[in-house]
Amino acid sequence: MTTSNLSFGASPMAELRYLCWDGYDQPSLLRPFESLHPCVIQPEIISDSPAAFARLNQGGHRQYDIVSIDSPWLERLDQDDVLAKLPKSSFANSFQPYYPELSELLFDEGNEKVNWLPTQWGWIGPTINTRFVKEENYRSYAPCFSSENRGRIGIMDWGDWPMLPIALYLGINPYEPLDDHAIRQLQDAFRALFKNQPVFISNVALGQKALLDGSVHSLIGTGTYLTSAMRRAGLKQIKTMIPDIKNGMLQCIVWTEGAGAIKHQPYEALSLQWVDYIASEKAAFHLSYNGPTCNLSPYRTASERYSKTQWNTLQLSDLPDLWQNSLAHRTVPSIARMLEAWQRELMKSL
Repeated sequence: MTTSNLSFGASPMAELRYLCWDGYDQPSLLRPFESLHPCVIQPEIISDSPAAFARLNQGGHRQYDIVSIDSPWLERLDQDDVLAKLPKSSFANSFQPYYPELSELLFDEGNEKVNWLPTQWGWIGPTINTRFVKEENYRSYAPCFSSENRGRIGIMDWGDWPMLPIALYLGINPYEPLDDHAIRQLQDAFRALFKNQPVFISNVALGQKALLDGSVHSLIGTGTYLTSAMRRAGLKQIKTMIPDIKNGMLQCIVWTEGAGAIKHQPYEALSLQWVDYIASEKAAFHLSYNGPTCNLSPYRTASERYSKTQWNTLQLSDLPDLWQNSLAHRTVPSIARMLEAWQRELMKSL
């Protein structure tokens, strides 16, 4: 005979509904927390943050207890007063050991004004296979427009991601509102890119395969999120480059994932404990190397724990160059107009 958790007056088991990226659902992360707390975490995997935000928007957030998505969307949820307030102890326990450069990028307005914590991060830059191309030629996005690479440039079909590097390459900051002139410039660049017959790629696995077999020479709109897992598999010829500053404009984008708890939910206090847990040094270190993708831990102390192989896999030796050449991924004010221009030129090219 079996008994439920309602038998003999026992309290029902809390179920935390968790909207998150692939990797946050690893049993090796969930089980230790569940063993310490009377709960079951129910992950729901997302494939891109804009779609996840749309699911959370206009009251949809009430269907979840915790979210782990990209930082701009967490910032928007926070601005909309959707995230539960983090206790000061959350920052006291974790803020100090972060990479100071990452803290500056993320919390430039004061860390106590946000109610989410970073869990992992990486950067967007030209991705290459050094068996087919030379590193020195890909410290810029110029090869993506070269006729020599006609039909050999991959575009990750991930919403705003492929558009942001192109904007920066043109000297346009997409993290500021864009006027009509900037949109026209972008549209012209999109037209030139599409004339070079790029290959549109829908997911990580296809992008990795194309990079490995030389079908594409580089990818636009991705970076360490795609390449680090390949490097973990021993394919050290795969690399994400850090593009040089062009005309005074930073070209590399640091992206960050984080976690926050939805406010006014029945298990808000328990959800805040999960945020503390998944953003802890131990969990972030595990997440950085054991999931389906490899992404850096926000803790500078993690670099002391990585083996030489792990250090090399995650390209940690590139960090000094990265901090000097990068800006943080934020909300894109004119994203709707950028997408409209992108789709218009794409349809003309078909």
